[in-house]
Amino acid sequence: MQIRLATIRTILIAVALIAAVARSLAQEASPATAQDLLEGAVERLRDSASFRLEIEQSGAPYPLSLTLDGVNLLPASLISAEAQFVNPAALHISALVRLFIPLSLEFYSQGESIWISFPAGAPWLPLPAFEGFDINQLLAADAGVELLAASLRDIELAEAEILPRENPSWRVSGVAPGAAVADLLFGFIEPQDEVAIDAFIDAEDGKFAGIDMRMLETAEDPLAEPALWHIRFVDYDAEPSFQPPET
Repeated sequence: MQIRLATIRTILIAVALIAAVARSLAQEASPATAQDLLEGAVERLRDSASFRLEIEQSGAPYPLSLTLDGVNLLPASLISAEAQFVNPAALHISALVRLFIPLSLEFYSQGESIWISFPAGAPWLPLPAFEGFDINQLLAADAGVELLAASLRDIELAEAEILPRENPSWRVSGVAPGAAVADLLFGFIEPQDEVAIDAFIDAEDGKFAGIDMRMLETAEDPLAEPALWHIRFVDYDAEPSFQPPET
């Protein structure tokens, strides 16, 4: 009888230990709140020496805001772009824009200085500063990606994969005011209405994997798909992959 009781006691202890381990694993596997995930991703972005953005725009053309002395310079819309941001204040963009016909250009900014190569491969030309353009706004306190994270409402959290074969991600969905979105693309767009946001955060390292933005102001036309911006965050802490202009 004593042996049997000892055996039962051992089994009960083992079951309790297994249950405790299972609870612990479940707690580790379960995500933090959506806001915690966003704030953690913002901090990891700020801590990165560099990162690259892959940007595509689909659906209805959405105008770029390139204003100099109150004049909109180019009635252009973006097709696609690659941008590399190097902390603290350097940005290189290689873009394909729609200006009557598709044209490629390169853009470089360091500090307050700006250069453009148009079309891409042409000699670099210095430019005066664009109104509202400040690459530091992307990671500044109470601006850029931090403002977007803090401004989201109607938040939903779900598991997701942003592209086949990529790491599983958490998808944080919500709606943000247009003013909270402009800094994500360095002031080159100025949404006038709310923007539907899907932020994808890598489940393994907590970094931003992507942000999709649907411009709700373009969703009223039943004959056209709304403007959708796909932004992917890749190559964290990679060496600069561009050749800056000679200064």
